[in-house]
Amino acid sequence: MSQHTVSRSRRELALNVGAVAGLICIVIAVASMLFGIKPLVFRSGSMSPDIPTGSLAIADTVPASDIRVGDVVSVDNEAGTRITHRVVAVEQFGADRVSLTLKGDANRAADPTPYVVAEADRVITSVPFVGYVAAWLSSKTAIFLGGILAGALLMLAFGPIRRPGDTTPETNSSEEPADDEAQYQEADRA
Repeated sequence: MSQHTVSRSRRELALNVGAVAGLICIVIAVASMLFGIKPLVFRSGSMSPDIPTGSLAIADTVPASDIRVGDVVSVDNEAGTRITHRVVAVEQFGADRVSLTLKGDANRAADPTPYVVAEADRVITSVPFVGYVAAWLSSKTAIFLGGILAGALLMLAFGPIRRPGDTTPETNSSEEPADDEAQYQEADRA
């Protein structure tokens, strides 16, 4: 296998990996907008062992009337902190709101105050440890490195392509004169 073939194969592999990563990002963004799904990263062990620390969960926003005991939901507390725990009690609170009593699976007692909501994000599924990756990918370091990677892929995609037999301008000028120069040199000799 020639050096050119190996180089071309590596270039195509890098571009294909970049294209697949980009497609995955687009699919996730479109699914999020169309279906209202949200990613949730579990930063504590309050839902262990069912959902361990570092898990990535996918949640769907549902109206209060669809929330049942046993659902894992994510709501904001009075301080604006996101709490994701299991529903242990649901009580009607007005026409379109409910009062939820939540408890983390690993906690001994239910949360101290109920949450009154008109809707909540209900966990559909979770994947252990993927949340660590998602959290790192949203860090400033990962965004910076992603920018460098995107720039490198753009250079690969739109940079000059060297083919077998191509020579650089420096090599061309030192080896032989261009066709126009050769004609002038022959005319001078005659």
